Amino acid sequence: MSRLHGVPLFAALALLPFLDGCSESECTRDRDCASRGPDIVCVEERCVQAPGTDAGAPDAGVADAGAEDAGQTDAGPDGGPTDAGGGQPVPGATLRITEINPSPQQDLIELVAVTGGTLKGLSLRELTNSGFSFTFPSGVLVKAGDVLVLHVGGDCTDAPGGPATCGQTAPFSAQAWDFSMPGELSYSGKVFELLAADGTPVDGVPFVKASGVMPAETVAAVQQLQADRVWNPAPCIHDPQSAFAKDLYCRNIAVNWSDLGADSSVMRIGGTTPLAVPGMAAQWSGPLPSRWGTY
Repeated sequence: MSRLHGVPLFAALALLPFLDGCSESECTRDRDCASRGPDIVCVEERCVQAPGTDAGAPDAGVADAGAEDAGQTDAGPDGGPTDAGGGQPVPGATLRITEINPSPQQDLIELVAVTGGTLKGLSLRELTNSGFSFTFPSGVLVKAGDVLVLHVGGDCTDAPGGPATCGQTAPFSAQAWDFSMPGELSYSGKVFELLAADGTPVDGVPFVKASGVMPAETVAAVQQLQADRVWNPAPCIHDPQSAFAKDLYCRNIAVNWSDLGADSSVMRIGGTTPLAVPGMAAQWSGPLPSRWGTY
């Protein structure tokens, strides 16, 4: 090290730290101070502690614990009136076809709920030649065991509040839910299928008379029920070359609804599990006095 001219030796030694500090900077950017810790920054070429931010108001303030996180927006639609409680949507009811009479004096179809829920979107259709299709209205909730009666050509439908709206004059009932639709059923062969709200087949039943000509669509309709796994999968017999009525129109597996009168019906009351699916003819009775609205 060279000696400073004109400065005594002891004074030169005293000034040396200051001269060294002025000649060397510690940093020019924050990253030059990174090795000294995460909160060290470069200020005027010196590495210094950054101002504190961790304990400030923004982290512990209203924004973190405020109404937006714990408020009504989280408990809104999930707990609304369309739910079945606990934030769960109301399930669709499960129905079964249980009684029918296609005569002009009645034209009635009865169903029973095997599980409760909403009727919204459930539909019943006929697969041969009647053009029949009915979709249950929204807003009606049923319980397991509730009975529903569809009046084809009827003029009254119960309000969602209860099944007594249409009164008690037969064929309406204060105990059953009554629904009406325009049209009529013809008394020949008919094949019905019941669909869930998403279109999934859940029940079905084919009806034929013991003799005579049935609709040309009967065989295909029965096979459709079988493909949808709602009816007996045993092979349908349809042999146009046969001289016997029993060998036509799937009579070997369909329900025989011959000999119905104005006051009688066929009912799904046979066996130990009459409401099981796939259905079968053994679940159904022959003509019995009608008992609409009870099951």
